[in-house]
Amino acid sequence: MIEVFRNKTKYNKGQVFPFLIAIIVMIIIVAMITANLGQIGVFKTDVSNAADAGALAGASILSGALLGFGLKSELMVGEMIVTVAAMIIAICTVVGIPAAIAMGCALIVSGFVNYFQSLEEGKMAWSNAKKSAMQYAFQNAGIDEPRPTFKTFMTKVYGIMDPDSYDNANMISLYNLYYIKGDNPGASENERKKIKQYSQSGFSTFMERTDYWRWGDIKPGRMSPAIVTSGYGWDPVLGTNSNETGDTYKNYPNYVEVEVIGNVMYPLTIDFPGWRIVTAITDWITDHTGIPWWLLWLGGIGWLINMIGFLWFIIPAGLMMGTITENKIVQNTDDNPLNVTVRRYKANNDVGVWNFRYGEVESAASGHAYREKGNEDVASFFLPGLWNFIWGIITGNFDWGNIWDEMTDTEKHLFESEVTAVR
Repeated sequence: MIEVFRNKTKYNKGQVFPFLIAIIVMIIIVAMITANLGQIGVFKTDVSNAADAGALAGASILSGALLGFGLKSELMVGEMIVTVAAMIIAICTVVGIPAAIAMGCALIVSGFVNYFQSLEEGKMAWSNAKKSAMQYAFQNAGIDEPRPTFKTFMTKVYGIMDPDSYDNANMISLYNLYYIKGDNPGASENERKKIKQYSQSGFSTFMERTDYWRWGDIKPGRMSPAIVTSGYGWDPVLGTNSNETGDTYKNYPNYVEVEVIGNVMYPLTIDFPGWRIVTAITDWITDHTGIPWWLLWLGGIGWLINMIGFLWFIIPAGLMMGTITENKIVQNTDDNPLNVTVRRYKANNDVGVWNFRYGEVESAASGHAYREKGNEDVASFFLPGLWNFIWGIITGNFDWGNIWDEMTDTEKHLFESEVTAVR
């Protein structure tokens, strides 16, 4: 037993040390791989979130615009009904006939003005959608550009080369009042610009640009291009950015590019209520009398009914809001998405032990306004309900419950928005 303990003194020391070194190296390698994968994962997630946010924001603008078209349609129908009622009352007196004609002409002019305004709104809907898609895409792209340091702020704005030697109380005051808030309302215009420039990141300035509308050639009052592209690049080491220098954003070690593709306008058309009456009368005669449609027109009855419809157009000015054509509404909503593609580039980062490999990552998403119940439209729901009410009284086929539901179906103009085709 004593011999065994004596032999232990002859053992070599430090045999565990090589294994310990190997284990530490393995732990470091695993930690770096995990950190690298985590960084890349966050990098890709930001780009994906940006595309989703942009597509959903643009689609929400489109659904809101469609709701606006429907509400305008109802207002125009109300204007038409009130004007026609006033014209009928005026026509009952000989003296009121000129007034009735004047009201009819005014309604015609109003109808055309509202129609062309709606066409402009149809263009602006897509311009606004693309602009909002770009805004939300950039804001959610995870741009990690640092803001200027307080030392840089003091040097550039107030010319204090050694802020550490400056009075501590004044330093705290400048930090809390101007550097954090980014403004000094009592300063000169030039000083306020400097404060804003050196108290926030270049990206913040980029998002506050007064010419923000001109991103990707989107301009107010004009038809936007089908494809709009914009980008922002920055160098965290040099502290420069593409917004400040005017250089191409792809020349920077970090950049985000957003591309939005979509329609240029909503095609709208004028609906003439008088022609609805003509169609309803001729269809009723054909269905209940057995007279072929060609005989109806050959016998002159169709021409007479058509003339009545023409007079309905001329005298009471049966114009209303131009609406999306029935056979194309699905094509212009459900089947007409807004496509957003976000590309972000980040140069590889060599930290000495490990090289973080980023490169360019791309993500795309599509958003659209769609008809959730399948019957949403921008055409007036009140006018067909009113016509069915009148026609039901004439024909004796009167169902007040169904007609009332049809005239008050306020959900018919509500379109939904969603994100689809994410990649």
